[in-house]
Amino acid sequence: MYQKKIKENNEKKVFHYIYQKRENLSIADISNDLNISFPTIKTIINKFLKDNIIKEDLKVGTGAGRKAQNYSLENNFVYSIGISVHLKELKIVLGNERGDIIKETIIKENFLKNNLIEKIDEILEEFLLEINEQVEKKLIGIGISVPGIVDKENNIIEITSSLRIPLNKIQNLSQKYNKKILIDNEANLCAISEKFLGLGKEFPNFIVLNIGDILNMSTFTEEDDYGNFSFKASRINHMNINFQGILCECGNRGCWGKYASEIALLEKFNNLDNNITKIKDIFKNDYLINENYSNLFNEYIEYLAIGIKNIIFLYNPEKIIISGKLSKYKENFKSEILEKIYSNNIFFRGKNTIEFSNLQEKGICLGAAMLPIIDELF
Repeated sequence: MYQKKIKENNEKKVFHYIYQKRENLSIADISNDLNISFPTIKTIINKFLKDNIIKEDLKVGTGAGRKAQNYSLENNFVYSIGISVHLKELKIVLGNERGDIIKETIIKENFLKNNLIEKIDEILEEFLLEINEQVEKKLIGIGISVPGIVDKENNIIEITSSLRIPLNKIQNLSQKYNKKILIDNEANLCAISEKFLGLGKEFPNFIVLNIGDILNMSTFTEEDDYGNFSFKASRINHMNINFQGILCECGNRGCWGKYASEIALLEKFNNLDNNITKIKDIFKNDYLINENYSNLFNEYIEYLAIGIKNIIFLYNPEKIIISGKLSKYKENFKSEILEKIYSNNIFFRGKNTIEFSNLQEKGICLGAAMLPIIDELF
């Protein structure tokens, strides 16, 4: 469970408000909406101006009288680096406070090994050399996502049951670069990106289901209006949907990930045509018009729907946001999966519970990049 408890001070409240609104902000409006005195807001605004967090807009108004001064969030007032580790690749991005990707590098390699942190160190060192001095001065920290659990209580990063990495290696990395370095599960970081950059902005509570190499899920809870929140990842990949099913690496049979992950889908299609190696390959060349391929995809959707129904029964969520590469192609299957989930159901909520992320597969890396910003400024 990650909990972000901001200090209950006016500066944090005002920044959270400005970040959400972003533009056309006046001292009077901020004062009224937050119920904080006008002089206090003015003092905070002057500090934010000095720190280049916000900027003055052109004055607006009519007639010859004094015109109101509005403010907007400054562009590129802070940067961070996001690193996302996957089964066969590593992505590293430089982003700003708005989630804009300034620079991106993708390295194809199997990184899920005992020397994971050492490999990240090598890549990070080279990446930082390519960033100009002015940007590096505004670099607030580095976020890392992993497809596993960060267990702070036992001081380990558990990638799999057989791959566990000491968490203090991250602390050593932080000391080497003199930067805040934070690490978390990829589903939690999807939740961060959805909350601050995606569909989650509209909802105080939601679930993110990320369909990647494995299935990851995080529940996000906004605890108040001032930026306090918590989220928790779960090992949904190993939820059992068929106790006599496919043998999983965990030693059990019928784990959901063996049927509904991106890898599971690609393996099935690759067995029919070894030219299909990426998700985008499935949706081109009219594959799904062919009966063999369409039957295979329908079976995949069936298994995906079973797991999502279980999640709805367990959590009764206000919103489920499905992220990952598959969300990019939602128009090819959205109606079918909703029908499978909601036919003959006894759920309290309807089909509008489920949304597909606009961030798609970028959600993980964006969340990694946003994590140090959120941790520091909110």
